[in-house]
Amino acid sequence: MLRDLPANHRTVFEKKLKKELHARNRIPKRFLSIAASIMIIFSLGYFVSKQQNTSVRTTPEVSQVNLEEYSPELKKIENYYLTAINFELASLEVTDENKAILDDYLRRLNTLTKEYELLSKQLRMDKIDEGLINSLIDNLQMRLQLMVELKNELKKIKSENNEELTV
Repeated sequence: MLRDLPANHRTVFEKKLKKELHARNRIPKRFLSIAASIMIIFSLGYFVSKQQNTSVRTTPEVSQVNLEEYSPELKKIENYYLTAINFELASLEVTDENKAILDDYLRRLNTLTKEYELLSKQLRMDKIDEGLINSLIDNLQMRLQLMVELKNELKKIKSENNEELTV
């Protein structure tokens, strides 16, 4: 006992299917556009701050290898860390009191950046190596941790200076 389908059954089904597919695809596009906007804002902040603070030596954030060739997730991780590092660099306030400690941390950051570039070159020459990729990510984590430590040191110096002024 088969029933005949209405004449417009196929078009109604296609409309429902398209509606369902579009409803599912909106969330990732919205998320990606928000993430891209945040990265643009951080990048603009970094470049504006870099031009204002010409006396601060910043380290180049150049990657020798495109991690996206290996995995889009790796590129996202790299972008996250580089954006966070650049944001921390952009928010640094240079004064006469903190210049020496700032130079020390930036020298250490520069050393880590050079190590990252060497690891990137090695990754380009070698085939994909999980240990090498982990070393790249660890390097990014160490640089971000170093920036957070620097921020804490600068806050401590600033609070000590404020205490001296109030005494």
